[in-house]
Amino acid sequence: MIRFTQTFFFFIWLNTVVLGKGFEDLSYYEKFDTAVQSYKEGRYRLSEIYFTAILVDERDYKDPAAQLLMAKSQYRQGQWDKALRSCKSVLSNFSGSPYESDAMILLGDIALARGKITSAFQHYLSVRPLIEDLLYLNEIDERLYTCIGIGVKEERIEGFLFREKNAFNRAIINLARAYQSWKNGDAYDLSMVLNGIDTFYLPGFFAGVFGALHSVQKGALSRSVTLAVILPLSGLDREKGQSYLLGLAEYLEGRSSSKSIRFLIYDTGGSGVNALRIVSSLPSNPAVTAILGPLTPEEIYGLAGLKSPLPILIPKSASPGLSDLSQNLFFLSPSSKTIAQRTAQMMVRELGFEHIAVLSHGSGKTKLMTDYFLEECHQLGIDPVAVEWYIEKPENLSRQLKNIRRAAWSLVPEKKPEDQVMNLEIDSLDALFDVDVTDFFELPPEDEIMDRKDSAKVFLETIQAMYIPIRPDELTYIGTQLPVYNLKTLLFGNENWLDMDLLNQEVIGPHVQGMRVISDVSSALSASNQDSFTNFHALALDHADFIQSIIDRGVLKRRQFLEQLRNQPGFHGKSTSIFFTGKNKNENGSAQVLEYAKKRLRTLGVFDGESFSHTTE
Repeated sequence: MIRFTQTFFFFIWLNTVVLGKGFEDLSYYEKFDTAVQSYKEGRYRLSEIYFTAILVDERDYKDPAAQLLMAKSQYRQGQWDKALRSCKSVLSNFSGSPYESDAMILLGDIALARGKITSAFQHYLSVRPLIEDLLYLNEIDERLYTCIGIGVKEERIEGFLFREKNAFNRAIINLARAYQSWKNGDAYDLSMVLNGIDTFYLPGFFAGVFGALHSVQKGALSRSVTLAVILPLSGLDREKGQSYLLGLAEYLEGRSSSKSIRFLIYDTGGSGVNALRIVSSLPSNPAVTAILGPLTPEEIYGLAGLKSPLPILIPKSASPGLSDLSQNLFFLSPSSKTIAQRTAQMMVRELGFEHIAVLSHGSGKTKLMTDYFLEECHQLGIDPVAVEWYIEKPENLSRQLKNIRRAAWSLVPEKKPEDQVMNLEIDSLDALFDVDVTDFFELPPEDEIMDRKDSAKVFLETIQAMYIPIRPDELTYIGTQLPVYNLKTLLFGNENWLDMDLLNQEVIGPHVQGMRVISDVSSALSASNQDSFTNFHALALDHADFIQSIIDRGVLKRRQFLEQLRNQPGFHGKSTSIFFTGKNKNENGSAQVLEYAKKRLRTLGVFDGESFSHTTE
């Protein structure tokens, strides 16, 4: 709530100062602070406009900080050419400034985003000796790690070594060469290069990769099962792809097996056309047993209906119906339709509920999920007692929630006329939003004698469960209104409820205790305070383990791999479970059942629509 309040007051200030006073009338420092705030909030187009205005009106392009942030704003919008020009302007006009290192790193980021991996590698190497801050250095090493994983051009590596004088950089370059030897299956060159690396100068960030490559013996390459990994390692979705790649690398570092996994990395740039081109070319490579990826919806849609002899494992897709279009596409996460179906099945089939209510946005993905939920309820012989929709921002849901309470009242068993409660009027909440939200929770004890004026304060338990799938920006609005209507019910939400900072606020959390969320990932992952890219890293660890479990059964050939996928008994990883269902037995039908209570999430178990496997945390 504090974060929400701060944001609210900032917008009031912005409207008053910027719109009322006029941006051109602000002082330089006010303009700069406004532009920086816009950048922090992800309003990159607006921040670019503000920084441009500052440079033109105030400093005549003599402000390196404003130029750098303008370049970063352009970069965040995918305007690579403009960002490149702005970045070079900083370096050429302000040589030796405190922002020089940042500009050089941004040049590397632009190159990486455009798929120029070797150029990005070179930029990161050039700036690395200039950085003293260990955390900052770690960020650069992570970028270098990504470049090595994608693949630095072999013909350029020798040139880098010839010119490079820094011992740490030379060790990193040799590691890149060793990785290329491993990808090429050249055991002799791999051994020779690794033996030439002075580990004293190899940064700790790369120690795991060095150890994994060093453990490979000359005969081990022939015992590896090779998977082509297709990810958006450049372009707008590069952070997701890079996070997934780092997860795969982390798995390999800690794994030793007689039959190991060997990953060949391909960069799609986030393009569906590139993904299709790469996938179409791989069957001709006899070394490739299967494909892992692609990752983004655009890339996946391009593969719909593709007939490939290679099994293709899709890490994450929320799009329903795709699994029916190709028998060789295997979806490692349940679709949005499956999640909605499992939610309905949990309510009706597992818990035996008959009285269910629904509150949902009436458009977009949320509407689609709700439709899947309602369809499944109908198939199970249950029609919700109330289904309420809203279209605009849910600032005032009084009409919808009053209708749900009316439905709850209609389910109350008839009592004798002298029963006080049944003589009460149905809720009178017309002036609800004329009071402060903190007043909403000053409710009288349940045993207090009621009259017509406070009938809204009667707790109703007749609705057993309520399904409320919300959009990412709706938690504050809906979470603070629900308690007012005193519906004692088991709430079923979607993953957008799992903003733990907001959910744990006193005006929300205590009133949604016991809430269930059906998810594709476990509670430990869902409750993470880190960004969503953490999901891709953790999923990669599980997916690599899943693939290894198939290889450990003696699988070496494509057909064997495909057969094992169709007949696998089920897999339970640290973050997710995989059990293929559907017409082609190629969509993960397992979902995690999460419970919110006492400011934390826990995983209750795994549910596949038929059986519920309880877990203990």
